[in-house]
Amino acid sequence: MTGHQSAGTLPSLTIGVLTRDDAPAAARLHTRSFPDDLFTLAGERVLIRLFEEFADEVTLAAKLEGRLVGYSVGTLDKSRFMRRMVRRHMPTVAAGVALAILRRPYETPGYVRGLVRWMVRPRAPSRSALAVSMYEAISKDARTHRVPPLFFLQLHAAWIVHAERLGAQEIEGQVTDERMLAALSRLGYRLDRTVGVRGGSKHYIRCQLPAEGVHRWALDTHGDTVSGPAAADVPASMGQMPSSSPAVPGPRPQRR
Repeated sequence: MTGHQSAGTLPSLTIGVLTRDDAPAAARLHTRSFPDDLFTLAGERVLIRLFEEFADEVTLAAKLEGRLVGYSVGTLDKSRFMRRMVRRHMPTVAAGVALAILRRPYETPGYVRGLVRWMVRPRAPSRSALAVSMYEAISKDARTHRVPPLFFLQLHAAWIVHAERLGAQEIEGQVTDERMLAALSRLGYRLDRTVGVRGGSKHYIRCQLPAEGVHRWALDTHGDTVSGPAAADVPASMGQMPSSSPAVPGPRPQRR
């Protein structure tokens, strides 16, 4: 996807692909935005390797005056991506999981199951298989520089359009913030189910593609910001969202 910038109010704010060179900055932003995330608990080395691998997948990066202030990354084949991540970086991943266990011993069974699941060859893909893992964040730096309050929705919408062009037909995700649930409904997400988790609830959501709301919010190819509804009281950073499924064959990003 060709990078483009917001014309008018923020000429220095650009959106383009996230590259391997952006991995350290993305790791630092992820750590600040999601301090309780498994990959954060696993340490900076794991996060950097994760974003380096994501650079070969479906990615967008938002930069303000050349500095990374937001990202949206994913893959059209979650199982293959995680197996590749573990295979290429097994010592780093194993050490990271051990570190996460030391920090959160009560999560040990889940962490171990996750590592084993990543290493096991999955069943044949299906239309309903989870296939895209997406993370979003907008940093405090962006808010300090007066980035529009709902810019994260525009970034996420642009990412969905990008994923759709690569063959995704449906996006599935998880959020724990009620305000985020309401905000994402503007893009066409609908609540699937809610389950209780430690400290609150987890909402499973999905968005069928193409979604009209997505194209209203996404930044167009000329770089102009498409106006959306009035800003609401929503958080300035997206929650972690394991997401989506490729329902039809389509062009894929190059894999190394």
